[in-house]
Amino acid sequence: MSDERPDEQPAEEKPGDGLPTHIQRADGLTHKQEAAIVALLNEPTVSKAAVACGLNDRTIYRWLDESAFSKAYRKARRESFAQAIANSQRYAPLAVTTLAKIMADPTLSASARVSAATSLLKFSRESIELDDLATRVDDLEKSIKQEAEQKPPTSMWGEKACA
Repeated sequence: MSDERPDEQPAEEKPGDGLPTHIQRADGLTHKQEAAIVALLNEPTVSKAAVACGLNDRTIYRWLDESAFSKAYRKARRESFAQAIANSQRYAPLAVTTLAKIMADPTLSASARVSAATSLLKFSRESIELDDLATRVDDLEKSIKQEAEQKPPTSMWGEKACA
């Protein structure tokens, strides 16, 4: 008798290998559609994505018009972009340090130093504006919540309800 359980897949197999493409997952996508989304994220054009996953580009365009596929593709793009933003934030301190070194280096051309100084000023201004905007949004959300809590219930005719 083997130690393997019949419900377990061998380690070298990946989930979905050898499955028909018409079997849908919980999100409504087939495995081919999932592969197409991955290809769309990694390839510069729909045509190249189609080639990468072994499909006709018309199939991908048709899928992009389908609600479930386009929703899943948009979600995947947002997640991918969020990862890129997180990665760029990791390098922000190094970028600022590099700009500051260029700006302060008298051996570099004046145009390089001005460009670095301009970038630093622009970054600083945008950071302040973003911080101010976040504070204003927080304040508005608190104000709306407080108003909603203080507002007496109304009838469907707009009159105050009787106590």
